[in-house]
Amino acid sequence: MYSVEYGTKNIVFEVERKPKLKNTYINVDTDGVLVKTNDTTTIEDINKMVENKSAWISKKLDIFKSIAVNKDIATGSRLYYMGKSYYVNMIEDETATEVTINFTHSKFHITTPLKYSDIELHNSIETFYKQKAIEKIIPLTKKWAKTMGVAPEHISFRYSKNRWGSCSSTNRISFNYHLVKLSSSLIEYVVIHELAHITFENHSKDFWKLVHNNLPDYKIKEDKIRVFEKLI
Repeated sequence: MYSVEYGTKNIVFEVERKPKLKNTYINVDTDGVLVKTNDTTTIEDINKMVENKSAWISKKLDIFKSIAVNKDIATGSRLYYMGKSYYVNMIEDETATEVTINFTHSKFHITTPLKYSDIELHNSIETFYKQKAIEKIIPLTKKWAKTMGVAPEHISFRYSKNRWGSCSSTNRISFNYHLVKLSSSLIEYVVIHELAHITFENHSKDFWKLVHNNLPDYKIKEDKIRVFEKLI
């Protein structure tokens, strides 16, 4: 993690390096700031770019913080988890100091203080998904890494609007923690797909052959993921 100062703010960002990138890009989303660049760009140059874009980055971060993604969550709403949508039961507790989430008896029980913001509710739901993703996906990844004879350098989790997972040129795998909204068999496909990129960086015939060898029905899984993406 790196950071630069902008007025009274401290802009924290991550760096993802890909040798084939010709330019440097800055991406801002609900999970923070990510700088994508190649192996030759120095951290000094990256810091200068972030400093030059500080006003824009700060504005984007403020927008994402203010978005009430789950403003319509109430008793009777439904949230996806492990391939199914489950009933939400909202509970007001005058002694509560924060929003807490428990998944029991096939229901989401969300306990809130008498006063809370939509952002607090959203953050609690995101935290739930991230914790469950870490709990379920890391062991699965280690299991398949052993089976496939590969070793990821690092496994991390972040939110992404556009992808379920990624594998860097340095074998660092990142998963979208919203993966736990999918069924276990679809999560397994994403894990195998990203681990296969440790052996083959592109989507060559050899890459898909490796995926097929470990998951013969991977094409069916891909189709199911596309259908599910429209639901969530």
